Amino acid sequence: MTQGAGSRVPLIEAKGDELRALLAPVTPEEFVHEYFGKKPLFVKGFAGKYRGLFDGQGFQQALAAAGPLPDDFLRASFDRKTTEGTSAKPASNDGSDWVSKPFRATVEQAVPLFKAGATLCLTQVETRVASLAPFVAAVKRQLGYPGKVTFNAYLSPPRTGFNWHFDSRIASTLQIEGSKTWRYSNRTSIEWPRANGALRSDGVGVYTDAKIGTEPWEQLAPFDEKDITEVLLEPGDLLILPAGVWHDACGGAGGSLALNLSFTPISYTLLVRQLLEAMLTPDSGWRGPAPALPKLGGEPGEIDPAGLAAIATQLANAGKALQSLSADSAAVMKLWSSYVQNPNPGIPAPPAPLARPVAIERGQRFRIRADGDVHAMLADGGSRLCVSVGTTRGLDMSGDAARFVQRALRAGSFVTDECLAWSDDGQAFAWDDVQEMLGRLQAEGLIEHVG
Repeated sequence: MTQGAGSRVPLIEAKGDELRALLAPVTPEEFVHEYFGKKPLFVKGFAGKYRGLFDGQGFQQALAAAGPLPDDFLRASFDRKTTEGTSAKPASNDGSDWVSKPFRATVEQAVPLFKAGATLCLTQVETRVASLAPFVAAVKRQLGYPGKVTFNAYLSPPRTGFNWHFDSRIASTLQIEGSKTWRYSNRTSIEWPRANGALRSDGVGVYTDAKIGTEPWEQLAPFDEKDITEVLLEPGDLLILPAGVWHDACGGAGGSLALNLSFTPISYTLLVRQLLEAMLTPDSGWRGPAPALPKLGGEPGEIDPAGLAAIATQLANAGKALQSLSADSAAVMKLWSSYVQNPNPGIPAPPAPLARPVAIERGQRFRIRADGDVHAMLADGGSRLCVSVGTTRGLDMSGDAARFVQRALRAGSFVTDECLAWSDDGQAFAWDDVQEMLGRLQAEGLIEHVG
C-alpha cells in the first residue's frame, strides 16, 4: 500500500515521537495492526525528512570508527542487472547458481569494491555512529517491540543493487540520498521464515541456511516474477517489507544511499524459557531430572514407570506455572519490558550502578531522564506498574506509588512541591513520603535534577 505525505516533521526534530514521525501519515496503531509482518507499506515522504539523521559522511564514519566490528559488518555484491535495471540471471540456468551473491569483505576493501561497482552494506551502523543509537532505542520503546532493531546502511553505485532474495526480518528502507527502484513480490514466500532466502538461476527459491527448510511447514511458495509491485524511492521515502517477501533493488543514475531499519524477531520460546526458569528453578526436581531407566524385565524401549512419572510431574508443573500467568502478569510485563529496553534481547546487559544521589529539597525541579530511555507497562489488571529504566534498572510498584510514577511520567518535568498534590483522594502527601519516593526514582535513574 502507498501512503501520501502527511506530517512534515524531520525525524531529528521529533524527539519523543520518532516512530509517529517516521510512519506519518500512517499511525503506529495502523502500522502494527494492519502492516507489521503482514503486508508492504510505502510512504511517500519529503526531501528534508531524514536530513541530519545520516548521510555520506555518516557512512564514512561507520567505516572508519574505532572499536570492535559487529559480526558480518561489511557485505558487498556485484549482482548483475539487465538493461532495464532488474535482476539478471546467471549464465547457467541449471539451478546451480544464485541470482544474488553477496559476500563478506573487510573494511579496507570497501572503497576499492565500491569503485569497482559493488553495492556495500554495513550492518548495525548505530554501534559505529553514536547519533543513530537513540533513534533505534526510541523506535523499540514506542513500538513496545521485544526483538532486535538495528540500522544497516546500503551504498550503491548507479544502476546497481542486490538481486532477488528475501529476509527473515522486517526490512524498512529510509531513502537518504539518490534514488532506488524496488520491486517486491505481492505475497510472502512464508511468514516469518527462520532464515534468509535466495533465488536460484532456475527460478526456484531456497533458504540460504541448509539446516532450514526440512520441515513440511517450511516449504516456500513458488516465486512468480510477474506478481510484483515496483516503486521508486527518493529522499524522504519509506518502504517497509515483511519478512519473507522477495525483493530486488537498483540504484538510480546518481547512485543511492539508504538506511535499512530492520526488525528481527525473537520467538516466544525464549520468553517462556525465562519465565519457567524463574518460576520453577526453586524446585529441586526441576533443577535435576531423574534418570529414565529401561523397565526391568520389559521389552526393548520400555521405560521404568517411576521415570515416566517424574517427567510427567515436571511437565504438569510447567503447564500449571504457565496457566497461572495472564498476558499482563507482572512477571510477563517485566520480562517483556526488559527485552524492549535491551538492544540485544536475550543477552543480559551489564548492571547499571545507582545514580549519584541528590538531596531532595522543596522547590527543586526534576524531569524524566533527558534521553527518554524509559519503558512502562501496566500489569495485573492495571494494579501494578512495571517500569524499565535504561537496559538493566527497573521499578515495580502498586497503589499510590504506581500512580505517583504515572503522574511523573505524564508531567515530564515538575517541581517537588507539585508532587504533594498527586494523591488520588485529594489529601496532600506528607513531604517525607514525597522526598523518599523522589529519592528512589532519582537513584534508579528515572528522574534527574534540573539545574
